[in-house]
Amino acid sequence: MKTFGPILLITALLFSACSPKPEKQHTAFSEPVYSKQYRHGTATVILSLSETNIPVAGQIRMMLDVHTPPNTEISVPDLGSFIDSFRVADGYAEPLQSLPNGKQLYRRVWQLNPGPAGDCIFQPLEIIAGADSVQTEPIRIHVESILPDGFDALEIKDIAAPVELLPEQKKTRHTVYTALGILLALLLIPFIFRRKRPKPEIVLLPHEIALQSLENLPEDPIERIHELNRILRLFCEARFQVPTLGKTLDEIIEKLPKPILLGQRYPLEKYLTASDQARFSHAFPPEFSEEMERYIRKFIHKNKVDPCD
Repeated sequence: MKTFGPILLITALLFSACSPKPEKQHTAFSEPVYSKQYRHGTATVILSLSETNIPVAGQIRMMLDVHTPPNTEISVPDLGSFIDSFRVADGYAEPLQSLPNGKQLYRRVWQLNPGPAGDCIFQPLEIIAGADSVQTEPIRIHVESILPDGFDALEIKDIAAPVELLPEQKKTRHTVYTALGILLALLLIPFIFRRKRPKPEIVLLPHEIALQSLENLPEDPIERIHELNRILRLFCEARFQVPTLGKTLDEIIEKLPKPILLGQRYPLEKYLTASDQARFSHAFPPEFSEEMERYIRKFIHKNKVDPCD
């Protein structure tokens, strides 16, 4: 019986050596390939880019962190003239955070879609933090085409010259083409005299678009909160003509019409803030998405505009 001990030990070692290694877990966001820190006075600015060399079908995640003393007013210019041929696909501002050194962290994040292939320059960006002004350096971005090299200069090769037809063949071909042309003309005559009037384009009202979107919410809790936040922002943008893309929550609330939303601004700001925090922190009560959906339906019905007669 003593001989079975070494045999079992060797067998266990063989099985453990052949077992596959567990795959590494990937993080939600990889480390940025570009990160630059700037300081002036009491302000510290960190500008990060997820990519500086991307295909035309790619996307860049740009993040701006500003460290300042508490209660410091921060101003970030519009990205339109800064990002050259790129355009802002999405953007948001995270809630202010307190840092261990006593300062506050202000963070803005943008998703940028590239323009045509080639090199472009992100121009310097000036950030105002209280009495301090911090200016970033220009950044060179390369956008690579997904088409193969020489695609715009393709040549057709190895095609034989057309065969010269005999006079009889040319006459037959001409007759066939003439008959086909006459037949096609006869078939098109009814359509020419019986043209259909174009159907009027149906334009949905803002509340109709929002209610349709609410009927197709995703099942995943995080994706559901993302979609509810998007529906509420787009309804406010279409109903009250308030731009929301690339704007902070404070900027959106400030531009909402006060007479129309009398008594509604506080709950609107509450749910927008809570959904922003929930979709980025992933910490929220299970019933939050259902509560927010009920609030959005009530808000839409209360602020919808009926079509004119």
